[in-house]
Amino acid sequence: MKKQGENRRVRMTKQMMKDVLLELLEQQELISITVTAICERADVHRSTFYKYYTDPADLMRDIEQDFLKMIPMPSRIPDLQNHEQLLKETTAFFEKVKLNRKACRILFGKSIGNSFMARLVDYLCTGSFPVNKGADEQSERYIRLYIACGTVGMLREWVDTDFALSSRRIAEMMFYYSRRVTS
Repeated sequence: MKKQGENRRVRMTKQMMKDVLLELLEQQELISITVTAICERADVHRSTFYKYYTDPADLMRDIEQDFLKMIPMPSRIPDLQNHEQLLKETTAFFEKVKLNRKACRILFGKSIGNSFMARLVDYLCTGSFPVNKGADEQSERYIRLYIACGTVGMLREWVDTDFALSSRRIAEMMFYYSRRVTS
């Protein structure tokens, strides 16, 4: 996604560093990856790295943030009552996940998983998807948490099984189960 105020060269440089970090994460834990290793493989100077990031973990948070920005949220969907529109938006999201499979395998993997999974659940809970009419605030929070955890679990399994279902089918399943819980 294009960030305001960044020119194409900056975006390309950041993307190169992200790609290198993902490659390194396929071979080793984040804690053992150095700025030097990223810079050497991305062919950028250390000062360039530090211009944008404080350390490899900061770069990883930027990759995670890119993923969160892909998620369709109610504020970006004009008509939440239009089920076909919701399915279309959700299916498009799953297609993006497939296109970014390397990043998603790492994000949903065991070594990164816990902190990112918690952030993802929190992000989904704040999405304000409509829940039962008449439910009190605390009940709404629990319902959203239940849906978010189920969504993350299904998404993780889908990535782990190398996208065994079509994007449309996984979107339909999530939509169906979420609707069942919220009705």
